[in-house]
Amino acid sequence: MAPWKALPEHLDPQAGRLVDRLRRLKDATGLSFTALATRTSYSRSSWERYLNGRKLPPADAVTELAVLAGADPDRMLALHTLAAQTWTGPQPKGAAAPGTSGAELEPTEPEPETEPGAVPEAAAAPAPAPAPAEPDTPAAVPPVLIGEPDVPAEPVRARPARRTLLAAGGALVVVAAVLAVVVTLVLPGRGSAGAGEEEHRRTATEEFAFKPDRTYDCDIHRFEGRLYAGHSDTQDALLQQISTTWEVVEAQCLLEHRGYRIGGIDGAYGPATERAVKRLQDREGLVVDGIMGPHTWEALRR
Repeated sequence: MAPWKALPEHLDPQAGRLVDRLRRLKDATGLSFTALATRTSYSRSSWERYLNGRKLPPADAVTELAVLAGADPDRMLALHTLAAQTWTGPQPKGAAAPGTSGAELEPTEPEPETEPGAVPEAAAAPAPAPAPAEPDTPAAVPPVLIGEPDVPAEPVRARPARRTLLAAGGALVVVAAVLAVVVTLVLPGRGSAGAGEEEHRRTATEEFAFKPDRTYDCDIHRFEGRLYAGHSDTQDALLQQISTTWEVVEAQCLLEHRGYRIGGIDGAYGPATERAVKRLQDREGLVVDGIMGPHTWEALRR
């Protein structure tokens, strides 16, 4: 992935920290600007302005990118609040810069920007006729599930077809839920019938909510040759210092079980957890970056 451009020099440290975290989240998703636009309510050119520090992103855009990357939206919104207080560049409509009123704000024209490392379109084909500036408002793009292939957004006239597809998808979800209940009722009987058969994975079902004073128990067991701790069965979740999820609890349990001490199982991917992951990566001959990814999960569950 091509390196990011340097941030504008006028950005306050709080604003620079927000943009840097947003860039790291985009890199974690592996999405291009075009793919990011199809999975969120904001256009490609809007994301280019936000991630190059030329305009303060709306809070909704920060939330959507955090959800796509599996990060904690509340932590990102806290950074957004701090950045909005000192942001000196263009801001979203209706948000006044420090020391000004909303009436003093004027709309800014979008500046052309290319994705880091991309070849300018002007070098490949004649420049098209100028198009109206895109406003920083949610575009009419249907919600897309994480993990779906990159596809261009459908035109507005296809809305009835999208509603039909969403209705069909909802029916499939109901059928899958019914099948899951049936499997849950049947599997325990099968597991107890065969002596010595490995027990099934047990994972957390409640929604994770981080609480600083709470710790979690670990249910270490094996299933099909892999270690599990009863909180998540993920094999490839991307975790880093801004993560607070059940996947973090799972990773912390397995790290403690394998002798990499972190001090407490609290579900927050802090410095102690990152250091433990780096020691595991170094021992297993992996890239030592402190980020949980598919290769690190594979080594941790062996």
